Amino acid sequence: MRSSIATYRESLSRIANEVLDTADELEAPRSRLSEGESPASARRLPRRLSRISPPTGSPTANGVDSGPQDEIAKYKADILKLQASEAEIRALSVNYAAILTEKEEQLSKLREENGSLRKSLEASALHPSRDESHKTLTNNSNALKGNSEHSPGRRQRHFSQENSHSTGNHTPKSNVPRQDGLSNGAMQKHANSHGNGKEGPGLLHENKSVAASKSSFEADIERLRAQLDKECQNAGTLKQKLQEERQLNESYLSNINDLKMDKERSSIELKELRKELNEKISELGQLDAELKKRVMEQESNISLENAKNMIVTLEKENAKLKIEKDELEQNLKLHVQSTSEKAVDTTEDVEKMTLSIKRLEEELMDTRKGRDKALHELARLKQHLLEKELEDSDKMDEDTKMIEDLRANCEQQRAHVMQLEKALRQEIAKKDELKKLKSDELRNSNETISDLKQKLANCMSIVNSKNVELLNLQTALGQYYAESEAKERLGRDLSRAREEAAKLSESLKVANQELVIAKREKEEIASKLAQTERMLSEGKNFIQKLEEDNTKLRHALEQSVTTLNRMSLDSDNHVDRRIVIKLLVTYFQRNHSKEVLDLMVSMLGFTEEDKQSIGFAQHAAGKGVVRGVLGLPGRLVGGILGGSSPETSSRVASDNQSFADLWVDFLLKETEEREKRESSEASSRRSTNSPLEHGSKLQTSSVSSSPTGQTISTTPPPRRYHQILDHADGEFATVPLTSSASTHPAQSSRSRPPTGYY
Repeated sequence: MRSSIATYRESLSRIANEVLDTADELEAPRSRLSEGESPASARRLPRRLSRISPPTGSPTANGVDSGPQDEIAKYKADILKLQASEAEIRALSVNYAAILTEKEEQLSKLREENGSLRKSLEASALHPSRDESHKTLTNNSNALKGNSEHSPGRRQRHFSQENSHSTGNHTPKSNVPRQDGLSNGAMQKHANSHGNGKEGPGLLHENKSVAASKSSFEADIERLRAQLDKECQNAGTLKQKLQEERQLNESYLSNINDLKMDKERSSIELKELRKELNEKISELGQLDAELKKRVMEQESNISLENAKNMIVTLEKENAKLKIEKDELEQNLKLHVQSTSEKAVDTTEDVEKMTLSIKRLEEELMDTRKGRDKALHELARLKQHLLEKELEDSDKMDEDTKMIEDLRANCEQQRAHVMQLEKALRQEIAKKDELKKLKSDELRNSNETISDLKQKLANCMSIVNSKNVELLNLQTALGQYYAESEAKERLGRDLSRAREEAAKLSESLKVANQELVIAKREKEEIASKLAQTERMLSEGKNFIQKLEEDNTKLRHALEQSVTTLNRMSLDSDNHVDRRIVIKLLVTYFQRNHSKEVLDLMVSMLGFTEEDKQSIGFAQHAAGKGVVRGVLGLPGRLVGGILGGSSPETSSRVASDNQSFADLWVDFLLKETEEREKRESSEASSRRSTNSPLEHGSKLQTSSVSSSPTGQTISTTPPPRRYHQILDHADGEFATVPLTSSASTHPAQSSRSRPPTGYY
């Protein structure tokens, strides 16, 4: 018996955890109470609620369900999210307007720079090619100016990226599901009803502002689309101008190559002219050599004249020598005469004189020989000179002719050289001028090329930035379209939510009224709780006494069980006709239920022939069938009725019946009697109180009736026990069981459960 009590206690603890998941079962009885059910169902409801009563701090114990409050909190959160998204959209519009003003300032600055560049280019224009390059530069600057005028801003890329990041961060906020939109409207209406209608105009103003912002955003989108089209057109024009500039650069490069070829040709012509000059100089050198030869020949002619002069001088000396010889001969004659006169004086002087005369004669002979040689040479030289003079005269004539010819040629060559030098100087001057012009043009073309390259790089960067801006704008437009669609969907959801919020506001008004009633009931329950606490203290003392009486009760119960078994054995051949009538009625009410037939067979003790005659298959009858019919255990019913056969009593006794089942059935009987008394008391109060007050009073009466009922209400009952009560209330609530009360007079006086169950 103790093991059965322990198993029953474990089943109670297990089922208590399962009962916590049955919150949906509480709403059906409340709706039935609000619609006004029968008194029997109203009588059964407080018992169920008392056995599955939540703590006093929960919303259901206070009379208000937590579902609407959670929905209201969700609606508030959704409203806050929408307000935050609207504030962010407004901030983005303000930032966009500020960026537009900045872009307009940048456009004005670019216009001023373009004007200054145009003036500088017009001042620096010196050559037609430079004029053409200047025109291209001005066209490019005008194109850049037009691009800068059409584009609202180049630095919008960063802003568009920030917008894309911000919209990417806020799109989940805007993409609220439909339930959130409904909850938003419901929450807004609940807030309006709770705030006594103070937030209604604010909500209308917010809706108007949302509509105005939506229209402004649509206008901005159209304007941005127009700007995007203009940007695309400007990008096309920029590409065309870039192609034209590339063609101009190619033409400039071809012109530079042509100038280089002309320069090479002029250098080749200069080399040829220098070669001709060198040839002319070599010819002049040859002429100079010939002139030198002629001068040498003339000098040789001068040496002949000198020889002639020497001959003349020699002749003059010869004449002088002859004169001296004559003088010497005269002197000799004079000396001979003198010597002859003085011969006598000195012979030695004569010998000396003779020797000197001989010597002088020898010298004279030598001089004569020399004179003859000189004359012979002179004749030969004269002949040679005559020949030379003839030859020289002929050569001189030829040379004079050649010299005259050479002089004429030299004069012609000099004139031609002078002309060539003049032409060369002119060509050199022209080449220098061309070099200067080409260098200037090259420098200008290099400058223009560098400027064009810079502008091309700037244009490419602008095009890239524009492409990035276009992509960012497209993404921003897509996100904005998504947000606008989400806003439209939210607007539809908001209209639906408003309708539901109106319904919820009405339900909230009803709930507020119920809250007032529940507060009053709460005060009454608080007073009754104080009483129940006092009763609990008394019950605890009484439980201690019951624990002392437990052993006595066990012995008494065992004796009563033995007496019941004896009585059931004695009364096997007797059956209460009311039970038979009830079995037959339930058999026909349940459309010939097999379980009822099985119960009748087991209780009345049909034989096998009787079973075959009524078409019954042999099945073992369980205690659940007996409880389904009467709401009592089969063994107790058998003992009460006393009409079962020995086979039936033995089968019922062997069906695992325990003392716990008997005790639970006894408690059920006692609660039925107590509910009858409470229903009689509640029927008198139903005319003045509402259905909720009636249920709460029944609940408090079921709580405060006795310590035993109090322990039952605080502990959740098992599911099987709950089914038994439902079944008994549904079918046999009005059947009095007087026989069971008469069989146990000793136990009815002590209607207290043992503490071992709890």
